[in-house]
Amino acid sequence: MATNDGSGMALFLGALRRGEFESLLSRGIPCGVVIDSNTKLKLGDLSSFKLIDRFDFSLPKSELVSRIKAIRNQHGIDCLINVIEQYVAHFAFAAQELGLPAVSPASAQLCIDKYAMKGRFVDRIGPDCVPRFMKIDSEADRRQFGQLVPFPHIWKPVNLTSSLFVTICLNEEEEVNTYQALLAQVPGYYAKSGQTDKQFGLMVEEFVTGSNRSIDCLIDAAGAVVATPVVDVLTGRDVGLNDFHHFARLVPAEISEREERELTELAIESVRALDLVAAVAHVELVGNKLLEVGARPGGNRVRILEMGFGIDYMFAYYQTLKGVAPDVYLRKVQPTALVTPYPREKGVLAAIRHLDRIEKLPGYVYHEIRAKVGQAVGLSRDGFKSPLYIELQAPRIEEVRRAVAEIASWDDLFEVRADER
Repeated sequence: MATNDGSGMALFLGALRRGEFESLLSRGIPCGVVIDSNTKLKLGDLSSFKLIDRFDFSLPKSELVSRIKAIRNQHGIDCLINVIEQYVAHFAFAAQELGLPAVSPASAQLCIDKYAMKGRFVDRIGPDCVPRFMKIDSEADRRQFGQLVPFPHIWKPVNLTSSLFVTICLNEEEEVNTYQALLAQVPGYYAKSGQTDKQFGLMVEEFVTGSNRSIDCLIDAAGAVVATPVVDVLTGRDVGLNDFHHFARLVPAEISEREERELTELAIESVRALDLVAAVAHVELVGNKLLEVGARPGGNRVRILEMGFGIDYMFAYYQTLKGVAPDVYLRKVQPTALVTPYPREKGVLAAIRHLDRIEKLPGYVYHEIRAKVGQAVGLSRDGFKSPLYIELQAPRIEEVRRAVAEIASWDDLFEVRADER
């Protein structure tokens, strides 16, 4: 029987994309993955993996544990790793059942349920650290919040990520329509994406202004926290769209030393408030307010920390799970942007234009098409993810930001036709 004596592999759960595992392989760490048979994500090149297995993650978590135990008996497992929000609960449950270090199921649940999370922040940090918020279970709740907090309001499901279905409402009429639309659309999205264990819930919060930023943290088994550099985030609203998707992530952040220190301290307070240990955390902020914390690496965070700062975040994650102090030393500061543009309207993808222009942008490094012609596409508020991913890097941050602005100016980047079904 194989053991967990360090001779086993790092076993990923759910899905993983390009840039999220290669550094482990390059260090000679054997890797395996149990892929969710329901995933629609574009997977990385897994040809060097020791094991590739598939499992329906909509099945009971106990069945997943049985599958992982069989893998451990045959191959050995050094640690479990998760990089996707959708699988945080599976990861926490499986690790606990297997006696492996990871975020606890209780803390994972707080990270999954944004309403419970914000309640914890209020209790342990104070009410001023978050926008005012309320869970909505009825039309009466909706009206009550409107009486307490002036418009605009932000509506969202309590347990989805990637800004899916997050919608701003400027007035009563928009809010009534949004409420009814979310009641109709979100449960169907759970079923379609294989997230049948999710409990449907909606919440609303006040709209706050300020720069969108995020910070990833690594937390050891004793609760000591190490923070990585601040990342600037441009949302769809920053580039003229009525949507909160993350259009671009940029480093180094345009931020004063004082503000960076204060935001980092708030990020560390937030992960401590959630009792996160033996974990990584992705902290999102707007202005000086906490938005949410995810118990997994931020989207594309592994790649931007590597490109921008020479930080091997995935290896630092592995070190944290293995009980070793993570190496997050900044080996360089290289202006970098990762761009994930969205169509301006919902429909069926007919074409992606300007791919030749993308390759001629200053600082162009790489791009990846993440949707097929004929596939349904749209904004994140409609339940969609970006069809395109672009990497940019240049000697000066101004060059990178100009290239990002040029991409944002292409109103016809995506040719979308109406879905006539």
